[in-house]
Amino acid sequence: MILGQKKIFLGARILWILALLLMLVVLAGGPGVHMGLWSPLDGFILSMKAGFMGGLALAGLSLIVIIMIAMNKKRGGMGKGVLSLLIGLLLASPVGYLRLSGGGGVPSIHDITTDMTNPPLFIALVGKRGEGANSLVYEGDKLAAIQKEFYPDIAPLMISDQQEQAFTKALDVAGKMGWDITGVDASAMRFEATDHSLWFAFADDVVVIVKATENGSQIDMRSVSRVGMSDLGVNASRIMTFQKIFSASP
Repeated sequence: MILGQKKIFLGARILWILALLLMLVVLAGGPGVHMGLWSPLDGFILSMKAGFMGGLALAGLSLIVIIMIAMNKKRGGMGKGVLSLLIGLLLASPVGYLRLSGGGGVPSIHDITTDMTNPPLFIALVGKRGEGANSLVYEGDKLAAIQKEFYPDIAPLMISDQQEQAFTKALDVAGKMGWDITGVDASAMRFEATDHSLWFAFADDVVVIVKATENGSQIDMRSVSRVGMSDLGVNASRIMTFQKIFSASP
């Protein structure tokens, strides 16, 4: 019995070590991108697959060890077993949630615009987005219908500011949001920019156009992910955040 207890305790310690190693593998996805070891998409896939498959395996083994410990009079190693179980479930939960919710409750699209009839066109960033990048050609009525269903509040920003003032302000807001601004065309009142996610450095491209209206200006935007089928709602959130910051700025 004593030998059995030692083996169980050793098993709990090994599980704890495996749990720590698995966390390191999952966390390595982002830093590996910044170190140039792999692309943002590869880093994301590495983290998601390692977290889901490794997490489920870790949780299953941990549950077995916990049951074995519970059957013994001495509970040595129970804490490590429970922590390993929780870590496994935590690492597997992001992919599990996406699968159970059908994509996190957001559509599998990556191109969002405030003007679905005449979506703003990219000029400066064309041909500079890397091989395998998503197309910048708008998919038309099909995409527009999906956006209307899931993001009905996405619309042009109508303001009282005059066109030049609004354009300068829009550039300032883009800078505050940390976008890499390019293709500034003051004569056409438009600019393009790229926004990178913090952890995996995913690149999403944005075009902003300011138009004059009778009562001020209209700001139209379009935000497109370079890679991936679904943006998990990031592009819509980016547009709404821009509009919120712009409206709150003096």
